[in-house]
Amino acid sequence: PDRSPLPNVEDAGVREMTNLARHSAVYTALLITLSLRTTYSYTSGGTLTSQPADRVKLWASKAADRVKLGTLDVPRIAIGTIKWVPDNGGPSDARLAATFAEAEGCGLNLFDTAERYGASPFAMLQQGARAVGLPTAGQAFGGSGEALLGSLAAGAQPRRLRRGWPASQFTPETPRPVLASKFTPVPWRLTPDAVVEAAKTSASRLGVDSLDLYQVHMPDVVQPFRALGYTLTKDERYWEGLARCYHQGVVRNVGVCNYGPTMLARCHAYLEKRGVPLASNQINYSLLYRKQGAQETVDWCLERGIVPMAYYPLAMGLLTAKWSAENLPEDAGLRKYFLGDASAGIPPAGVEPLLATLR
Repeated sequence: PDRSPLPNVEDAGVREMTNLARHSAVYTALLITLSLRTTYSYTSGGTLTSQPADRVKLWASKAADRVKLGTLDVPRIAIGTIKWVPDNGGPSDARLAATFAEAEGCGLNLFDTAERYGASPFAMLQQGARAVGLPTAGQAFGGSGEALLGSLAAGAQPRRLRRGWPASQFTPETPRPVLASKFTPVPWRLTPDAVVEAAKTSASRLGVDSLDLYQVHMPDVVQPFRALGYTLTKDERYWEGLARCYHQGVVRNVGVCNYGPTMLARCHAYLEKRGVPLASNQINYSLLYRKQGAQETVDWCLERGIVPMAYYPLAMGLLTAKWSAENLPEDAGLRKYFLGDASAGIPPAGVEPLLATLR
């Protein structure tokens, strides 16, 4: 499609979308897609078609629309797995397995997880108790999301596209899954070696010798004694841990999440001194979210060759055709975006004018 600016566009949302489509960045999505110029190349009326010929076109467009993420060659669209939780043989397991196979078959082979995905509400308390020597039962820090993704990836050996896809038109081998995970900063993780140990554990759960991309999940903001005037910020220790993981071959690339320009500049300078390139920064970013310097952060990354990765790029479904004022989401936190909420700064019509323009 033509990437030139749209003529006579007055709507700010469409102007922003046009600018967004020009960025050379990986946009990692909980809901799969943000790269709008790519999306429209393989959808019909906003819905992925299911005919074999259309799937071939989809795979071809994905194979052609890729980007360098550190040392990795990956699609611009990635699969976020925050809601991928084992169902102990229940229907969710089969649905996730089918989702993984469909994504892989379409050439969407970048999967993003974290050690915290799948953790129970009490996992943090369990981990804290274990850190001070108290006995705890079970897996204290989650990891079930990683284990599930690892089991799915283990069965994804390179193979030809499934039967029913016209072999005469397009029959490349599907690439191997690219797996990214994250380290969670918590008060009881005090040393760089804690990062190395966590990375090795994540790699083991994912069934790989080294992680393709390992990210610090957020700045070290959990400070339980801040109200008493005591803080112990360990960001530089965690950056040192990333450097050790990189030099020891535990990870192939390193990144961060939820960093603004100030933290990015510090981290980038630290890793540069250690001879480690900063590959990525993952933030909340969409047409509906520009808070806390999000656009400034994206620009800072692009200027320095760091790939910005967006989570919630479709605003948890608000920017799709899934819901409307006549078909409201069940979640009360999302309904207000269609009904309006003056206290939250949401106008009476909510997102409907933007959705109408997008349609």
